[in-house]
Amino acid sequence: MSSQVKPKSKGTPTYWISVAIGLFFILIFPFLPTFSTVTRTGMFILGPFIGMVILWSTVNSIWPSILGLLVISFSGIVPDAQGYNAVKAVFMNAFGNEISIVIMLGLVFFSGLVYVGCTPYMARFFMTRKIIEGRPYVLMFMIFLCSYVLGGTAAPMASMLLLWPIAIDICEKYGYSKHNPVFYSYICGIYLASTLGQPMFPFKGASYVVVSAFEKVTGLSVNYAVYILYNFIMAMLILAAFMLMLKFVFRLDMSKLKSITVAEVAKEKLPPMNIQQKVFFIALAVYILALLLPPFFKTAAWAKFLSSLGITGITVVLVVLLMIIPYNGGFLMDFKGIAKNHFAWDIYFLVAAALYACNQMTAEATGIKPMLISVLQPILGGKPDIVFVAILLAFALITTNFANNAGMAVTLLPIVVAFADQYAGVNLTALYMTITMMVFVALLTPAASPYCGMLHAQRDLVNYGEIMKLFLPVFVIAYLLYVIVGYHIAVFLFA
Repeated sequence: MSSQVKPKSKGTPTYWISVAIGLFFILIFPFLPTFSTVTRTGMFILGPFIGMVILWSTVNSIWPSILGLLVISFSGIVPDAQGYNAVKAVFMNAFGNEISIVIMLGLVFFSGLVYVGCTPYMARFFMTRKIIEGRPYVLMFMIFLCSYVLGGTAAPMASMLLLWPIAIDICEKYGYSKHNPVFYSYICGIYLASTLGQPMFPFKGASYVVVSAFEKVTGLSVNYAVYILYNFIMAMLILAAFMLMLKFVFRLDMSKLKSITVAEVAKEKLPPMNIQQKVFFIALAVYILALLLPPFFKTAAWAKFLSSLGITGITVVLVVLLMIIPYNGGFLMDFKGIAKNHFAWDIYFLVAAALYACNQMTAEATGIKPMLISVLQPILGGKPDIVFVAILLAFALITTNFANNAGMAVTLLPIVVAFADQYAGVNLTALYMTITMMVFVALLTPAASPYCGMLHAQRDLVNYGEIMKLFLPVFVIAYLLYVIVGYHIAVFLFA
């Protein structure tokens, strides 16, 4: 699902200021005098890239992506092509590549889990474990864990829309009114867990944008199973720290929830799962395993076959099979219905433009890479490895709370690559996958992500002061965990 910020209201001064700044970089910047080592070709790449990131973060991702690619077409980056031929080449490369195809089909499949009604059954599974009885903090953690899983497999919005009413009902029934610390801890915690789960799969949505950009620019491959394990470890560490903070720092009075039972939580009966929902659950499991298992069984015939299909082939086979099988007067997958109601067009266009522009940013013809080194050398150069890592992670975490998540990660990629040679002791994959995780720790402002904007908009449930009271400490804790623990875990896992 999309990671872009909710568009500003059309016609407001903020909207037009954002548009003006973005258009300046896309349309005017390329014609300014060159500077440092940046060539004219580089000006036509750098300006639109900066403009797109600004507009992705403040307006939307569709028309800025199209316009940015159009301007890049005139950069001369396409060998032996000018005018129409250059425009055609750029757009075919951007939208006709494997990653754009996988994103399109993958978004429809994962959105199908919400469309066919799988998410309530996921929630019910987590919330009906006997371990919650008499243990209010365990109940809270199970709800957060459910939010994490839903945020990863479906979308943070689906997680919040499903779990907020459940948490509100529990709090109101047991005497925790609005603005009670227990009440807003539930509301904020559900959002926190869902946003930590958003980058769970490296082959889904915005995280696939970032991982694919890294693989394309560096030529390195990312082990999907290791990536998922790393995300899970860090998400659980942050959620555990959050729970400890609630228990020992804020000292929530959870005594009223000690009498809660599984029967009460599950008092509203769900109908038995239908065949369509069961098939989608099976398809989800098969899809994940088909992508994760082949590297561990390289000599097996089935693993070789799946490896030959690759992520594109596996995704195509899965979607086609679901669309072929009849169900209830239609088909198991209603592609048009899912696309109409749930397809994230913003992220599809962001994928195409971000990957193409980022790949060209590091091209020798642009002169951008040596410029970045010369400008950032006083800040990033000549530092101990861990200081270099800490500075980049701080920048990623701060900026993602004011800008597009995936966009900021892609923006940092040329910088990471530019300094890679100076820091031979830094594991490039570990560092960038850590950045990939951190840009989704978007907590502090409505501009951090559309889902964070959704949280901040719930003023009848939680106010800004309550959000800051909980999330400012989490912001610092997350940073320290990633720098002190997370990066080193990533180095071990991605070694």
